[in-house]
Amino acid sequence: MTRTSSTHPLRIDEIELANGHIGLTFCPGKQGDSVFGAPWARDMAIDLDAIAAWDTTIVVTLIEEHEFDLLGVRVLGDAVKARGIDWLHFPIRDLDVPGPDTGLLWRRLSARIHDRLERGGKVLIHCRGGLGRAGTITALLLMERGDTATRAIGKVRFARPGTIETRAQEEWLHAQDMVAAGKVLQACLLGGAIGDSLGADIEFQSLASIQRRFPTGLHELPPYAGQRGAITDDTQMTLFTAEGMIRAQIRGQLRGICHPPSVVHHALLRWYRTQSAQPRMETDDIGLIEDRRLWAQCAPGMTCMSALGAARHFGEPARNDSKGCGTIMRVAPIALMAPPDQIWAWARETSALTHGHVTGQLAAAAWAEMLADVAAGEALEATARRIAQEYSVMEGGEETSRAIHAALAVPRDGRPETVESLGGGWTAEEALSIALYACLAGEDLDDSLRIAVTHGGDSDSTGAIAGNMLGVINPDAVLSHPWASTIQGADVIRSLAQDHARLVLDPRAADMLSEFYPGG
Repeated sequence: MTRTSSTHPLRIDEIELANGHIGLTFCPGKQGDSVFGAPWARDMAIDLDAIAAWDTTIVVTLIEEHEFDLLGVRVLGDAVKARGIDWLHFPIRDLDVPGPDTGLLWRRLSARIHDRLERGGKVLIHCRGGLGRAGTITALLLMERGDTATRAIGKVRFARPGTIETRAQEEWLHAQDMVAAGKVLQACLLGGAIGDSLGADIEFQSLASIQRRFPTGLHELPPYAGQRGAITDDTQMTLFTAEGMIRAQIRGQLRGICHPPSVVHHALLRWYRTQSAQPRMETDDIGLIEDRRLWAQCAPGMTCMSALGAARHFGEPARNDSKGCGTIMRVAPIALMAPPDQIWAWARETSALTHGHVTGQLAAAAWAEMLADVAAGEALEATARRIAQEYSVMEGGEETSRAIHAALAVPRDGRPETVESLGGGWTAEEALSIALYACLAGEDLDDSLRIAVTHGGDSDSTGAIAGNMLGVINPDAVLSHPWASTIQGADVIRSLAQDHARLVLDPRAADMLSEFYPGG
């Protein structure tokens, strides 16, 4: 007896994420003999009706080219698109895992999948039988949003028993687990993104207005630009800075000569292009610039924009006298990715790409040094006091030193009025002061983040800066936070941290990663 779409209606087993859903099923419309049970004689139109009724926004097909004919579904892609549903094809051999030559294709496709999930969409994944390959790729997507391999495999098998069929598939997933050496960087960047997202919707609002909207405080991520977990230019520029640092490391290993601040400048100019602007210098089109999520325009700082637009060669310092917080809100990758003896210099040089005032540069350098010290095991308050003393006698460091001392001196009651006594966070030294205070005054991660953003100033920037430090102080708390998987670009953050960790652990990884981080 053959099995049809009527006798065996298409079953979609789903996994609910913070913003979207992933569904797993077998190949719609498939015909012919089955590995298990009676032959199939399915009706593609009926199956696609079921897929459309599930409100599917993307169908991801994992079968190989020859399987389209084997299963009688040669027109599947066109039929899916005719329903107004996006169709992605990522072929994997049956009972196997993605091949070593599919990394770049997967990064590009997965960015589109994560974008849809972050905006509340439903993504349907299928292979031939909906078990081995479909389960493996679903687990990989969960891992890219922050799950370990063990948790991801468990979630997928709970939703659809029998998935991830072979030992090779299970072992491959465990091999994709986050490298332990990259967890601090991942938590630092993710913590910054969480703080950025928490403060994004209340930036430019007065304290009184914020307190009217949230009388008991911020306990959920407010939607920003219609999307919960959306990030702003603060996190965008931080991620492009991290990409620049990885490119610089690869360039240095493969070519031997590299000036990292110039490579970071190239990365920031790629970000500049995402803001509908055209730099004077030519840039490439590979990497983060391909991810359309990072093209969102979120009121980018005009100082950064004007300085990047005026630059005539890579590494050229800005010709302005600004000390805005655009220096410090993107400095975290320098702190955790530069050699210890270069952190101060590179933090200052990369800050100088957009901000010419010495205070803007030194406040960023001071925060980078604090991040690095805390990552190395020093207590935040101890390093803050030491750095405040060092900067008090450093040429141009007086304002930075005073800002650190102010954060250490005010009552640690966490009250918004106390925060506002430190300034609005619009300048780099004020943003440092507020972020430092929030990290020291908060009872836990959530409390520190609320303190960092609940004021009438630059809430997203101070939240991002504090979040970077909170990720270094307690990586596990950030990585396991309920908001972590909601954050726009959480998968990008994981990839950047993982790639950097691989470079640190194995210099031979530079050859492989140069596919994703070319040039400089």
